Amino acid sequence: MTSAESSRLLRRIGIQVIAKAPVAGLAKTRLIPALGAHGAAALAKKMLVRMLGHCEIAVEDSEHNYQFFVNLWMTPAPDSPSWRDIVIPSCVELHGQCSGDLGERMSFAVRHGLANVDAVLVIGSDCLEIDVEVLHWAASALKEHDACLVPCVDGGYALLGMRHFRPEVFHNISWSSASVADQTRQRLDQCGMSYIERHVVRDIDDAEDLAYLPPEWPEYDARSPDA
Repeated sequence: MTSAESSRLLRRIGIQVIAKAPVAGLAKTRLIPALGAHGAAALAKKMLVRMLGHCEIAVEDSEHNYQFFVNLWMTPAPDSPSWRDIVIPSCVELHGQCSGDLGERMSFAVRHGLANVDAVLVIGSDCLEIDVEVLHWAASALKEHDACLVPCVDGGYALLGMRHFRPEVFHNISWSSASVADQTRQRLDQCGMSYIERHVVRDIDDAEDLAYLPPEWPEYDARSPDA
């Protein structure tokens, strides 16, 4: 094996899940007009449990020459009663998020993760197209590239993978805007990081996104808000 090949060998990949407790009135606030406060929180909870389930499956998969490790970055802190009804797989390590904007919190999670693994994947829980197959795609992509990106139709992204910690990637980004992915691409280019993208996906943020929920989730019909 050449030194170049060795440098691209990934053995340990950290999945950094950034999550807010699904509390009525605080979670998925843009969905409250359609679903009501409790309906929006229930959907947030269901999507988080679903994502952690996919992470657990990825951790247990022994068919690849790398191993996933999962960190859940939580706000409020893990010991808050807000989390007591969430079933979290035993393979998930719990952390409180740091203070600051989304970029600062993601940057902290990436830096922490890369201290212990060869690469990290940063995800949320509100994109139903991020599943085990996508996690493995990202792991494979990082064998050949410094970073990988799964952009969203709203201009953000659902997954960012990195082999190296570059805080610039998270600085001066207009979070919650349609330019997040474009600004992130610019930062990656400025840092000299090679990257690859997957096709555009949709996250569940607004009422019009509810049409893309699985048909087996009829309880989140936007026609029946609870408040």
